Amino acid sequence: MSVTQSWVVLIGGAVFLLAPSVAVLAGWRPVFLRGARAPVPLLGALGLCVYGAVLATAIPRLVDAPTAVRTTWAYVGLGLMWTAVGLFILYDILAGANRRGRK
Repeated sequence: MSVTQSWVVLIGGAVFLLAPSVAVLAGWRPVFLRGARAPVPLLGALGLCVYGAVLATAIPRLVDAPTAVRTTWAYVGLGLMWTAVGLFILYDILAGANRRGRK
């Protein structure tokens, strides 16, 4: 990935992922989740984990870090992605039947 592509990913992620995630953690609820009794802040934390994974893999490449540093941060990014998966599973379990449309 080129330097320009990395910057586009970071800026696009900040606009489309970081800003809504921080807003959800601050108490804002998207229109499609306003009636749900699901733990919406978990979705904000999930978004922060995904954006953190993007940062963990993109920043070392942008600063032209050594291979060992890039590999280490790639593992950190992978751990953040697994954390995001776990948060999504936890959200789905805690939302229960309400989230899946059953009464």
